[in-house]
Amino acid sequence: MAITKDSKISIKFEHELYAKIESYAANNEMDKSKVIRLAVKKFLNVTPVEKKRSAKN
Repeated sequence: MAITKDSKISIKFEHELYAKIESYAANNEMDKSKVIRLAVKKFLNVTPVEKKRSAKN
């Protein structure tokens, strides 16, 4: 079993916002979680490209 450093949260959205997330995900061939991660990163001004750490760090 793989060990992951990701964390999970539970979140509620208004129906209209959830529908927009679903639509965006379908139109861009990604899952809803990825859409939400990208939106949060953009809101927080975090580069959406995840940087992998080298074994030395």
